[in-house]
Amino acid sequence: MTEVGHVITGATIGILSMPKEIPPKQKTVYIIAFMLIATIPDWPFKNWGHDRYYFSHSLFVTLLFILLLFIALSFSKKLRGKIGDWPVMIGGSLAWLSHLLLDSFYNHGKGIAIYWPFSSARLALPIPWFDVGTGSLTHLMQVFLIELALVHKSKSRRN
Repeated sequence: MTEVGHVITGATIGILSMPKEIPPKQKTVYIIAFMLIATIPDWPFKNWGHDRYYFSHSLFVTLLFILLLFIALSFSKKLRGKIGDWPVMIGGSLAWLSHLLLDSFYNHGKGIAIYWPFSSARLALPIPWFDVGTGSLTHLMQVFLIELALVHKSKSRRN
């Protein structure tokens, strides 16, 4: 999936997870935070992201980081309350995990090493019209419109 799809998915999960009683300005902060969380596996850090794709896109590595964050936040009720408590924490976890699922949809032929370090098997659930393509502006616009249309269509079905 492109960053567009990850960001749109993160924003959607953020909207569904954030507390209802927060001020509009704070809603923007939540949505941006969820957008960032949904892109964590691609962040360009040394030994992370596409530099070590198998590591940053591993289900077990992701779950380990999420568990560590849950443990750290479980000791601070004040901080949990400030961010929106468990619903926001679970939503953030889902936003992060969504990255792995969405990347498995892309038809680049590699799949993702979701089971690393326990297996070198790769998960590939390619959707034919999701193609990494050339990276040209025309292609990027096509990808953006396809991903936006899919999010809009799924949102319409819920209503």
